Amino acid sequence: LMTAFLKDKSIHHATLLAYQGNRQFLAENKGDLTIDTPISIASISKLYTDTIVFQLLDQGKLTYSTQLTEVLPKDLTDRLPHAELVTVRHLIDQTSGFPNHETDRQTNGKILMDSILEEDRRVEWDEALGILSTLSSKSSLGGKRAYYADVNAMLLGKIAEAVTGKSPESLLDDAVCQPLNLQQTHWATGNESLAPTYKRQDIVTCQQYLASQFYQGGIVTSNRELMRFIRAFFGGELFSPTHISNPTFRPIQFHPLRYGSGMMQLTVSPILSVFFAGVREIRGHSGITGSFAFYCPEKDIFVTGTINQFSKHPYPMIFRVIAAGSKSY
Repeated sequence: LMTAFLKDKSIHHATLLAYQGNRQFLAENKGDLTIDTPISIASISKLYTDTIVFQLLDQGKLTYSTQLTEVLPKDLTDRLPHAELVTVRHLIDQTSGFPNHETDRQTNGKILMDSILEEDRRVEWDEALGILSTLSSKSSLGGKRAYYADVNAMLLGKIAEAVTGKSPESLLDDAVCQPLNLQQTHWATGNESLAPTYKRQDIVTCQQYLASQFYQGGIVTSNRELMRFIRAFFGGELFSPTHISNPTFRPIQFHPLRYGSGMMQLTVSPILSVFFAGVREIRGHSGITGSFAFYCPEKDIFVTGTINQFSKHPYPMIFRVIAAGSKSY
């Protein structure tokens, strides 16, 4: 089943790793990718930003009730709706109600991500704020639904910079790369040599764009190091496990995904779980480039990698991998 998925002709480059506990039980690659070649992990980068913030919470430099306006300058927060009410907890849970400057339709009718895929370019912080200032709020603050928006992770990163005085590079190095001895993991520069990413059969790129989006989508790493990170994230190596031990997962606009405590959750019905060895739930994150890093708490299985494909979801494959791993253990 796993190999059949990677044989799909629309998947040109892929790398897939799976562990149960400390045991690697699957490593598959396709095209120009191996577990050690650099890959753009897009929104999985949010888990690295979460790690930075969770450590600052552990150190007492932030609290979940710290407000944006306590830490960030007025010229920034004034451009965001109801910023004076938004806390670190709202940002982590994607319940700030802030719009998504990447995917929400602007007043001119355009969607930023569509234009990026037509012509890749950098979008700096000031331009993103400018777009956000023209968009309306999308959900009630701290409500029963979340609204997935990249600005939440952007702001968490800016808060971390403000309370530490560190650069994005230093924050990532101190919180993640040094503790885990990661040699390839870094914020993208836009100059990396990466295997092409596809939208169906067409090569598309958002490499320059992602390189300008540090905290929400900017990490380049290898699959080997991505697996090392996700096992540490869920294994209590990087921050107090209490931050992610009892999440409130709320539905987001990308059904059937839910969000809470800085991560995505995907569940399947009891009927569907019969086809996946009874597996019901995965937690972690995916990225627009076809990247994925998920953990199945029921089976203690981790699955990471990328299919470098915008138009195909990896979730069914992930559940099949977990089912196969749980049967073979």
